[in-house]
Amino acid sequence: MSNENHISSEPSEEAIALFLANDNGDALTDLLVAALDEAFDVLRDASGTLH
Repeated sequence: MSNENHISSEPSEEAIALFLANDNGDALTDLLVAALDEAFDVLRDASGTLH
């Protein structure tokens, strides 16, 4: 295991609950799409290509 500190940009359960409580679905969607984009970037970097 690495001793590197990795700061996750994943939304917390509390943040998601706040978005839902405030009926702010568009902002939540934007946040989740950005998290997916970041995940695909990580996979692409790790594997060289993503099919």
